[in-house]
Amino acid sequence: MPVLPNRLFAGAAVALACLAVVLAIHRAASSSEPSEPYSRGAPPAHAASVDLEPRQLDSLHLERVARHSFPNEKQAVGSISFDEDPTIVQSESALLTAAANLELSSKELRRVQHLGEGNGIAQKELEQAIASEQSARAALKAARDALRALGKSDHEIDRMLASGAIPNETGAHRVWALANVAESDSVSVRPGQPLSLTVMAYPGRAFAGKVSRVYAAVDPATHRVAVRAEIADPHAELRAGMLAEFAIRVSPASESVAIPANGAVREADGTTSVWVTADRHHFAQRSVKTGARDAGWVQILEGVQPGELIVTDGAVFLSNMLQAPPGD
Repeated sequence: MPVLPNRLFAGAAVALACLAVVLAIHRAASSSEPSEPYSRGAPPAHAASVDLEPRQLDSLHLERVARHSFPNEKQAVGSISFDEDPTIVQSESALLTAAANLELSSKELRRVQHLGEGNGIAQKELEQAIASEQSARAALKAARDALRALGKSDHEIDRMLASGAIPNETGAHRVWALANVAESDSVSVRPGQPLSLTVMAYPGRAFAGKVSRVYAAVDPATHRVAVRAEIADPHAELRAGMLAEFAIRVSPASESVAIPANGAVREADGTTSVWVTADRHHFAQRSVKTGARDAGWVQILEGVQPGELIVTDGAVFLSNMLQAPPGD
């Protein structure tokens, strides 16, 4: 009975041969066409755009992309401190004490040297007077160095020594503020750099000041460095303990491509876009990369070039038109 198995094998062979022919035809058809990406049949991607009628243009304001000078600043938060830095007050007191001790020890040394051994002055007493005078001179130098490290100039120190008193500011009122600067930004901060300070109690106002001291230690918990600043407060409006925001100018301002802030639209996906036009009729949406902000201007790092015409007032309106469902 070998006939039935032979017939089965023959049928299977015929089926396999047919399948091979179909595959060969399919491969030949595929190889006859040029190789293209998988998405050949998909519609090409176009930048979002809208066309406006003349009556719709009345609600828009157009401006040219320009260049603006942006300050190079480091941001920090902190608080208003005492009217005078307690460390400076203590150092000023130490300076005056050291100066008084030096004057007293110098007088004693001159007295001992003048009398000499012939008048009953022992050598030991002379050596003691010399040591006291040298110690007082070293203490005065250390006090001067401490005040200089806190931001006091040699002129201010000499004036204090001449008057023999801690200066009492009778001119413009000033306060001290303490900023907590990020560890990565602290290397750029130096005494004498200008800064501006804002507090919640006076929105929209900025108080001018300067960095007076950058502390050496980094807080291991917050990885921030304490920076003490002197703030001009002519009307005595700032109070100790107020929360404050600092903008420390660490280098001269630099010029960059910029647009008015209302021309930059924050989209739902987190990107920023602008609306560009060449003919005041066809408007194209373009993604941009933004940087610093200053005085109503936004720095543009990439996306548009100076001279291009963009929408400022009404840019959000165009984005909303694009997102609106058909028929609205």
